[in-house]
Amino acid sequence: MPDGPLEAGILARWQLSGRGSPAHVLMIEDDATIADMYRVQLEHDGYRVTIATTAELGFTTMTANPPDIVLLDLLLPDRSGFEVLASLNERFPSHPPVVILSNYGEPAMIDRGRSLGAVEYLVKSRVTPADISGQIPTWIELGRRGGQGES
Repeated sequence: MPDGPLEAGILARWQLSGRGSPAHVLMIEDDATIADMYRVQLEHDGYRVTIATTAELGFTTMTANPPDIVLLDLLLPDRSGFEVLASLNERFPSHPPVVILSNYGEPAMIDRGRSLGAVEYLVKSRVTPADISGQIPTWIELGRRGGQGES
């Protein structure tokens, strides 16, 4: 039995994956500083985190160590995040939920991300790693139900 809210939160996150282990977050982000900032928070909150600095590394992780959720940047060195999401839809039809984290908040970009199936599209400057961490259980559940979030 958990001793307090922190332990309860960690236990809940472990059970999210249905495997009795911490939920696995794949972050596809080429900026090491940003990726590390999120990794520290997510690991502190009980998640298992894999960072992929390119789309191809992300695809390799999807095959070798499937995540429960993907956090996706739009500007990557080998292709755009939109291309990554379209490829995920083709290569992994039942892929986990994808949350786009971008520096761009133009309505057309948000619409495009959602039309490609992202459960959420967030502007990095408007959210903190703790905000993201706190929403992961909701997004995983949304992904399991096949839904999209609301902004």
